[in-house]
Amino acid sequence: MTMLRKCKWLVGLMIITLLLPLSALADELSGSLEIGGSSVGVNDDGSKVNEYVNGRLDDGKTVTGNISLEAANEAAAFEMDLESEGANDQTGSMEFDLGRIIRIDGSYSALEHQLDHDQINYLDAAIDRGFNDPATPAQLPGVPSPNAVPAFILVDPNASTDTLALGGVPVYWGAGDKVPLPGVAGIDGDEYIIQTGGATLSGEDLTPNKAFSIVRKEYETDLEIALPFLPGVTFDAGYRHETREGIDQAISMSKCAGCHVTGVSKEIDEETRDLKAGLTGKFGPLTLRYELNEREFINKATAATNVYDPVIKPGQAFDNAAFDNRMSYDYGDGALPYDVTPESEKQTHLLKARLDLPKETTIVGSYITSEVESDKTDEPGIFDLKTDKLTTTYDAYGLKVAAKLGKKIKLSGKVRASETEGDKYDVTFTTLTAPTSPAAGITFDATNDGQFTSSYESAASREALEADLDLVWRLSRKNTLRLGYEYEMTDREDEIDETTSHTVKASINSRAIKKIAIRAGYEFQSIDNPYHNPTAALVPVTDNRAQPYGGLTQDSFIVAGNNDLYGTSFYDARIADLSNQPDTVHEMKFNATWSVSPRFAATLNYRLRMEENDLNHSKWEQLTSVPTLSAWYGATDKLSLTAAYNLFDQRSETAFCQGFYDG
Repeated sequence: MTMLRKCKWLVGLMIITLLLPLSALADELSGSLEIGGSSVGVNDDGSKVNEYVNGRLDDGKTVTGNISLEAANEAAAFEMDLESEGANDQTGSMEFDLGRIIRIDGSYSALEHQLDHDQINYLDAAIDRGFNDPATPAQLPGVPSPNAVPAFILVDPNASTDTLALGGVPVYWGAGDKVPLPGVAGIDGDEYIIQTGGATLSGEDLTPNKAFSIVRKEYETDLEIALPFLPGVTFDAGYRHETREGIDQAISMSKCAGCHVTGVSKEIDEETRDLKAGLTGKFGPLTLRYELNEREFINKATAATNVYDPVIKPGQAFDNAAFDNRMSYDYGDGALPYDVTPESEKQTHLLKARLDLPKETTIVGSYITSEVESDKTDEPGIFDLKTDKLTTTYDAYGLKVAAKLGKKIKLSGKVRASETEGDKYDVTFTTLTAPTSPAAGITFDATNDGQFTSSYESAASREALEADLDLVWRLSRKNTLRLGYEYEMTDREDEIDETTSHTVKASINSRAIKKIAIRAGYEFQSIDNPYHNPTAALVPVTDNRAQPYGGLTQDSFIVAGNNDLYGTSFYDARIADLSNQPDTVHEMKFNATWSVSPRFAATLNYRLRMEENDLNHSKWEQLTSVPTLSAWYGATDKLSLTAAYNLFDQRSETAFCQGFYDG
């Protein structure tokens, strides 16, 4: 509350400073003051009906108000408008013009955004593994519960001196326990033991009652000066300051042997500062523009942390032999940070030229170059990055031509080519593998020394080409036809194939029927190689390594124990591509407005979008239907009423069957 009051006083001080000379010079001074109130009452989840907080977040009453002020004379003009619907729902704007030589614009806004809370309660899937070796009578305490979460508990063996081995498995007496607990030696004397349950895939919300929201505040100021000694040349500068403060949800996952997904709250405390300066010159039919932008992003929040589950096999012997050289960290590494947004700096240069020719012909060319430096940190002993910054550059060239062909046809076309280049980098992972581990050498090198270095291409690196052609044909005084074609190509450095798309559009506007305006359109899109995950699923069941298992009379494909089928064979054998991006899209739009009188109008709007993707082993389809009906009534010149109904219906279907992986 203190910060809010301080901000109000600062804004007020700025306004008073500007108003002092105007009050003496103004020939015309006018303003208005509005005071009101609002009440908010929400049942159940407010993030669904009050996502962008209107007035206040919690139930209660709020004083609202609006102040408008205008002042002008022959030398200067000033306008100000302030509106408050609550502490975090405010807007303000200010404009000052001095002889059309100096112009200052300022704005302020505050808005609170309620975020969704993922309860992570849809992931639970488990198998009662039995846990117990038939040759070992040792039992876990209690009755095995397949839904127990988490799948591990920790015991410090220093609390007991009793240590024995049953069936080659270390067994420790926990302090106060009456039965032996199977376990595996960990780090610094800690012992990992299996809990009575064995959740294969489980979700756990560690902050179930937490409300997540972010308050965004933005201050922006622009200055424009028309240089008297350089006719046609204008200098401009601007500053923008944005803050984001609040609490969001951070989700992480432990794996090997159980996939344990956990959600916690994390602090949001971010600042973005933009500074720009530019020059615009008009020289007859030619207009030139140069602009420089500097951006700094600062993250002042404390990172969310997670203590990951032990890397351990979900069955006897309770060791990590099947997973250790595939993992770099687990419980023994303590709390590790995750879901961190790195700080960065960005610089952008823009050069733009416009040429106006006869017969409404224009040619516009532009060039943009940008560089971003992002801070990076590693975790020594887990992974080493060998650099504290990564740089990404962006260069784009654009050309647009528009011309009028005769009296009824307008034709325009544009092309844009861009290249994004990110640093290549090496990451060295330190694995958990011990020299005597039976898994040594399976995943990485033939002789695993505990470290593995991998080279990476930036996922941002790509080349893109876009081309558009648009035609507007005035068929008659009341009918207009519009046709369009778009081509897009994206070549990603870390992907084998290019993604290309072809889009054809057609629409018509008609006022042939009195008092009724109709707009109808159709769009078809064909996408070759949309962004997808290749060979992501589906291991053939005809594997020739089928073997007898567990007394079954029929051979089975086994992925278990300390063999290599988890990594080099099981995952490498996948054949199915997965994607939620379409390769074919049909979209139809219709809009009709009936203007009964100057004070009443009704509008019917409908959008239908059909998407599908014929993958190599499955088919993905999505149908979206959005009808809307609205009516407007202007009761008086200062009072109008609007009523609307909107239905959003979206249905997705994936014809795919995937066997559950109990890992």
